[in-house]
Amino acid sequence: MAEFDRSAFIGRFQEEAADLLQRLNEGVIRLEGDPSDGSLIDKMLRDAHTLKGSSRMVGLVEISDIAHRLEDVMVAVRDGVIAYEPEMSEHFFDALDTMVHLAEIAGTDDTPAVDLAALQERLSVLAENGCEGAAEGTAAPDSAGERAPVFEEPLGAKVKQTIRVNTGHVDSLLNLISEAVISQVKYEQRVKGLRRAGVGSDEVWQAWAALRELLEAAPSTDEGSDALRRAEASALFERMLTTERAGHSALVADLVEDLARGNAVVNDLQERGMAMRMLPVSTVFATFPRAMRDLARSFKKDVELVVEGGDTELDKKVLEAINDPLIHIMRNAVDHGIERAEVRTALGKPAKGTIRVLARPEGDHIIIEVSDDGAGVDPEKVRAAAVRRGYITQVEAEAMSDREVLFLIFEKGFSTSTIITEVSGRGVGMDVVHEYIVEMLKGDLNVFSTKGKGTTFRLTIPLTLAIIRALMVRVGDRVYALPTTAIEETVLAEPKDIIAVEGREALRRGRRTYPLVRVADILGVNGGNPPSERIAVVTVGFSGYRFGFIIDEFIGEQQIVIKTLGNHLRKIENVAGVTILGAGEIVPILNVPDLMTNARRGCRRRGASEGESSVCTGPRTVLICEDSFTTRELERSIFEAAGYRVEVAMDGAEGLDLLRNGLVADVVVTDVQMPRMSGFELTRVLKGDPALGGVPVVIVTSLEREDEKVEGIEAGADAYITKSVFNQDTLLDTVERLIR
Repeated sequence: MAEFDRSAFIGRFQEEAADLLQRLNEGVIRLEGDPSDGSLIDKMLRDAHTLKGSSRMVGLVEISDIAHRLEDVMVAVRDGVIAYEPEMSEHFFDALDTMVHLAEIAGTDDTPAVDLAALQERLSVLAENGCEGAAEGTAAPDSAGERAPVFEEPLGAKVKQTIRVNTGHVDSLLNLISEAVISQVKYEQRVKGLRRAGVGSDEVWQAWAALRELLEAAPSTDEGSDALRRAEASALFERMLTTERAGHSALVADLVEDLARGNAVVNDLQERGMAMRMLPVSTVFATFPRAMRDLARSFKKDVELVVEGGDTELDKKVLEAINDPLIHIMRNAVDHGIERAEVRTALGKPAKGTIRVLARPEGDHIIIEVSDDGAGVDPEKVRAAAVRRGYITQVEAEAMSDREVLFLIFEKGFSTSTIITEVSGRGVGMDVVHEYIVEMLKGDLNVFSTKGKGTTFRLTIPLTLAIIRALMVRVGDRVYALPTTAIEETVLAEPKDIIAVEGREALRRGRRTYPLVRVADILGVNGGNPPSERIAVVTVGFSGYRFGFIIDEFIGEQQIVIKTLGNHLRKIENVAGVTILGAGEIVPILNVPDLMTNARRGCRRRGASEGESSVCTGPRTVLICEDSFTTRELERSIFEAAGYRVEVAMDGAEGLDLLRNGLVADVVVTDVQMPRMSGFELTRVLKGDPALGGVPVVIVTSLEREDEKVEGIEAGADAYITKSVFNQDTLLDTVERLIR
């Protein structure tokens, strides 16, 4: 008899071991919180026993021996021979990490990267004498430092390349495959029917040819006989035509029924197939308690992790991508968010910080929030770090709102840490979050923070990257697919429905006003609707912003399969991928985050290069930056009386904030001497900004010295008006020339 091949079962063991080791890992975390939980120790004993037996069966003796010694330790704790102490967890984790490592290299020629004999001896001493004996007997791990075995991958951090599938899913899939086979047989029968119908059609044509011959033949001497033959031929042709029509109608009806059933089967197959790829987020979340414990110990902080919504399901491919971003966010929360216990106590907070990870479904997306009750993000600290590291200038930093400042933490290489350590200050982390969530997964990323209260990162992630519903639209001479997840409404608007708000086209729907942007302008293609026709608008809400996107034609909604562009084309703006329609047409899938970003950049500025069109209509908009109430209101009244729309700011910093947050201005009229940011500084920043550099700047000031005028000109001002010669006509004429 041939020897039993145990190696054939190693793959199955690795899957089982991953689950058992993960449960043991979670058990150690819980045991630290409640060492007297006898039922928990019993469960851990059962898992260790199963692991011991399974590994022995497939010939992995090293794993079996370590599991056996872990059993000895847990039995000693259960029976009261030794007391469970927090230091004991380090020995448990050493053993668990080692077994993970051994399971991963099972079936290969790799040599274990740990001293197995020393580990087993330490566990044996631990089972007999507890932590004190283990420390005396062998070199114990440093409870405040690194443990003896260190491996690259943390416990369970990878989503396995295989998926365990519920047998119910498999049964349903097999039933649907049977239905598909039946549909195939029916289609073959219909093809035979079509062939028969073709033969019948030939007979009808032959009857028609005979009848036509009779009708065209010269009359014979027997008119009665001719009429009878024509009547008989006509009746035969009519009967044959009626029979053929009835046969065609029945065949079409059968085909329609078969097609409907086939579509239902395909849809069910698609859904079942997707369901087999879906995994609960707990697959990733389960690794977090251990990771959080290690992080907290490395930073010498006391942190409690609360995980909710682990049963929410995600596509396996998406799960593979979110582990790293979430770990980076939690590391950032422990390092920069949660204060040390003594600081928290002094602030009246609980000594133990809390980090909460929550997942919940929302339509075709899943929302994952990571919140902490720590110090929050200090905007001033971020500003200082951004200036220190050269991301922005001091003037720009002072002009940015606190909300804008928050998003600097996602810049590549950005860090507020003043020193570099193994876990902080390298500028690698939060930029990875943005890259994975926004660029790779085409999701949305938001951050909210209150100084002294805490920070929340909100990730909006599509449930699957494979199949979505999309609205097919035409822009210019091309068809595009727009994912429906962010679409609020589709509208065919009359030209009279378009209003002017803040100098740009807008559409009013209910209580909301949607600024309008032409997709053709964003994509740089020809397109547009004649003013007399109704305008097709798609209203989209994303990341707290709403826009109406003008397209040329609605084609229809359908389910599409996403084909990625590949790594070499991953950075193409406004395109998330492509899909292939039934006729073989390749259709680009529009990237909603990119569209929204470009929409927020506003209308194309007047003064842009020749040939560029503007999506703005209606009154021109003037932004007045002036700290003097009297001057500000005087200038406002002048422009409003001349038909301009007017926005005002108390100083240059506020004006810059307005422009960078979506205000589209045709011209900026500014004073020089203002708090926070002077008119000269504002002008320099605007002229140095690629998105705002085309906006004309008019300086209106009481500074009349020649050197002051030179400074204004060097800053980039398009006009310099002194208040001593100021009058209404001069101001209006100057502005009109600049924006004409």
